[in-house]
Amino acid sequence: MTRFLLMAGCFAGWFCEVAFADFAALQARQQQLEASLQKVTPALVSVQDGYGAGSGVVVSADGMVLTASHVVETRFRGSERLVVQFPDGSKYRAELLGMNRSADAAMLKITEPYRNGSKFPYVELGDSDQLSRGDWCFALGHPGGFRKERPAPVRLGRVLSVGHRTVVSDCAIVLGDSGGPLFDLAGKLIGIHSMITEVIVENRHVAIDVFRRDGDRMEKRERWGKLNARDDDMVETEFFGVGLRWRNFTPEIVWVLRNSPAEKAGLREGDILLKIAGQSFADPLGLSSLLADLAEDQKTSVEYDRRGREKTAPLITGRKPSDEELANRNEKGVSVQDREHFRELKNQLTSLRSVGPYEKRSTEELLRFEPTVANASNSVVEIREFGETLAMGSVMSSDGYIFTKASELEDAIAPECILSNGSRYKVREVAIDRILDLALLKIDASGLTPVEWSNEPAPEAGRIVITTDARGTPQWPGVISVKNRSLSSKGFLGVLLAERNDLRGVEIKEVLPGGAAKRHGIQEGDIILAINGTPIQRSRTMIELVSSTPTGQSIAVRLERGRVVRTINVELTAKFVAEDNEVMLERYLDPANRGKYASIHNSGFPEAMQHDTDLYPHQCGGPLFDISGKAVGLNIARVARIASYALPAHVVVKAFDEMKKQDVAQPLKKAS
Repeated sequence: MTRFLLMAGCFAGWFCEVAFADFAALQARQQQLEASLQKVTPALVSVQDGYGAGSGVVVSADGMVLTASHVVETRFRGSERLVVQFPDGSKYRAELLGMNRSADAAMLKITEPYRNGSKFPYVELGDSDQLSRGDWCFALGHPGGFRKERPAPVRLGRVLSVGHRTVVSDCAIVLGDSGGPLFDLAGKLIGIHSMITEVIVENRHVAIDVFRRDGDRMEKRERWGKLNARDDDMVETEFFGVGLRWRNFTPEIVWVLRNSPAEKAGLREGDILLKIAGQSFADPLGLSSLLADLAEDQKTSVEYDRRGREKTAPLITGRKPSDEELANRNEKGVSVQDREHFRELKNQLTSLRSVGPYEKRSTEELLRFEPTVANASNSVVEIREFGETLAMGSVMSSDGYIFTKASELEDAIAPECILSNGSRYKVREVAIDRILDLALLKIDASGLTPVEWSNEPAPEAGRIVITTDARGTPQWPGVISVKNRSLSSKGFLGVLLAERNDLRGVEIKEVLPGGAAKRHGIQEGDIILAINGTPIQRSRTMIELVSSTPTGQSIAVRLERGRVVRTINVELTAKFVAEDNEVMLERYLDPANRGKYASIHNSGFPEAMQHDTDLYPHQCGGPLFDISGKAVGLNIARVARIASYALPAHVVVKAFDEMKKQDVAQPLKKAS
């Protein structure tokens, strides 16, 4: 027994030591991020040409700006209208110097003197060739364009792969971010945002070493190369001659083409490709771009790893296929490797996607948060119906009050609440706040552990956060991207409209869940004839009338259903569909995917904080913790590729106090 107690004591001591080390690591990361943000944010700029906007960053006191080449050059735009805009809203004219299109790199120069001092704010360059997989980094930029009321969102992540021209990270970026900066945690510039794919962890950045190598040429106004935005699988042709399986950005050879340059160089199945022509590549697109720059019959070299030993072999390239041949080849059929890639991509677009070892969601990193959320392990629940998860929930009191996301339960018939220990309870709806999209539920339970809410009014951008599953296990790390702000409060009916050829009203194409229209019985196919007595001929007129009406007020909707005309008084909600659709990918906007990738009710909150957590809609409703273990907010919506919203803690606490007063019903019994 004594020996057992000694062993138990040793284990407890070791656990405390590990927990302290993990917390210290998170705290150090937090402090470093906050210091770096303060240092680099003033040098971020929006790059505008009169037609569109991207991002950039100032890298010298005299106003040199780095950005992506695709931001500042198209066939229809010149450089004479270039303007850069700083975070304070001030604008300066700029000129395009040079660019390396192959790497998506461009350099600008501000042509006006700085108005707030003698030197422009600028950042320090890092070294991308010194980066390692798993290094922490953060991204800034202007998704959807510059907005003074919304500071540039912060996104935190890790380096997943590094190549001669490219850095790949899981710092999520979108349209408008292009040309913006990627920093290491010390605040040194390591990349410029370039391109994305459907997958959240495939964010491509121009490696900063591209600018180190080519900066002199760009300053001399040289412009060269061609941007390759698509993997053309040239590596599989007789120009090189191997098939690759990519796992965690590592290319393993799965077959070698007979009599190809690769076979003659001695490459075999199972080898790992490292470099070609002395250049590393971060991903399939980087490899395609590298091969595109090589000529036919060119003497070069290939470096590879065979069973842990690195080797180098001479290689002479073969015949380069034409663009037409590549296109025809891709149309002939789908290879085994292609099918495997498609299966992997399909998996990556679900909430059950596999997580790589270098991601911010890796097992090693999630374990660091376990001591942080240990006290909250029984404070998070799951709301299910017929075995399907509808939403997460936050325990608000020891006697069974639960907050969750109301619109995710819109059509539920008999939802159940699942506690962390697996106990199942029937739920009773107490109250709904449609502006906050909160549902207060009650279960017949006692001795529950309520969420400990932070009393901090507004966490600043850069605060590291974590979301757990219903068992209290850390699952989704992130960072506050934009601190508390008010979102749209326009009146909203909650319908999609279709024009009619006869100009006699507009037709209801779709009724959105959670909207005023659905609550008041408006149906698909109804024809809206008038709003508050004003005849409706075009959808624009109807939208203007509805959006100009304050939230909570009623409008008189005259409609025709079948041959019956009636008038319905409808109390409007806030507009709960985000206006940031330009920063959402096509799959988010596809009507067939509505509610799958982004929450249907995702805006209109009187106060919300934005964070970069990769949630799915059914994962909203639970608390958002910081590294202190207190909940700074309640996850209320997934908005776009990079954005989730949380209601601040003080809003949640106030709503609970008000909504609990509406409970006058009798409690339910525990489910069998």
